[in-house]
Amino acid sequence: MPEPADVPGNDRAPGRPRGGRRAAILLTILFVTSMHPSPAFPLRGVSVVRLISALRALGHRVELFELGAGSGAVGYVRARGRVAEAIRILLPDVLHVHYGPCGLAVPRTDVPIVTTFVGDDLNGTPNRSGRTTWKSRVGILLSHYAARRSRRCIAVSASLRSRLRSAVLRKKTVVIRDAVDPELFQPLPRAAARERLGLPPDAVLVMFPHDTTQPTKRLWLAEAAVAELRRHVPAAQLWAVNGKPPDEMPWHYAAADAMIVTSLREGGPSSVKEALACGIPVVSVAVGDTDLFGEVPERIRVAAANAGALAAALHDALKMPRERRSLLPPGLGLREAAQAVVAVYRQAMAP
Repeated sequence: MPEPADVPGNDRAPGRPRGGRRAAILLTILFVTSMHPSPAFPLRGVSVVRLISALRALGHRVELFELGAGSGAVGYVRARGRVAEAIRILLPDVLHVHYGPCGLAVPRTDVPIVTTFVGDDLNGTPNRSGRTTWKSRVGILLSHYAARRSRRCIAVSASLRSRLRSAVLRKKTVVIRDAVDPELFQPLPRAAARERLGLPPDAVLVMFPHDTTQPTKRLWLAEAAVAELRRHVPAAQLWAVNGKPPDEMPWHYAAADAMIVTSLREGGPSSVKEALACGIPVVSVAVGDTDLFGEVPERIRVAAANAGALAAALHDALKMPRERRSLLPPGLGLREAAQAVVAVYRQAMAP
């Protein structure tokens, strides 16, 4: 990691203590997380990278300490010395831990800590029998440890915040939902999108924007719903889209007629907001940040987790006018989210 004086945009000389008039305006933030892109996982942590870019666009200095995907608890503990060195060099105003168990990598420090919980870190991951795995149970305990050490916490949905077992922890946790870059995710012509992607113009495509190998996403339920839908809409097809370059995703949303979410557990799926920003109707089971169901009732439908109910909701969604406009609710733009995060930083820094 470079010395602070060598990093463009740094306003603090090496060795200068935190605080002061300048620091009260623009902050130095050190992100500590395993949620970041890498050659092996190029799409991992895209939302974190976008948030960092938005914070920098507001004028703040942000550095990222990469823990590496799959480091686990032992790897996080081993990283403590390097994180301590980064703190010594950067003199950050705030440490921002993304993904609860990553808090184990933060050594004892007087720098205020803010921890963001994103989903599995509090929900856990079920095994094939539906029970939470032992590994993720440990992760949940580590997340609560991180929450106790943090001055403030952020959860990406109200349902995720409710997973914190202590009223004290819930009280210091703010809900800031994953946001969308409205300049990237916006309505595009459906015909042009299908031509670009080589898709048939007459197919009715129900987009499934998840990793089909993850049991919690319940691909089988989406398949059953679309099979039921074909009784009324013979051209309907389930279209699984995953692992695509982020900048190409707006074209995939534009090519879809609707999107379906059948997950057993979610924090606050970014794909739902991205689809809404692109003007695509969404049908979902009650999961994640269900506040959206009330904010955009004309374009997001909640349905029971069975094929018949989901198919009926999809059928209704497909009757909506094809003319598209952004349906992203207020406050879910990337800039607004970054401003909300900065407000949490300032709360954490308050005496």
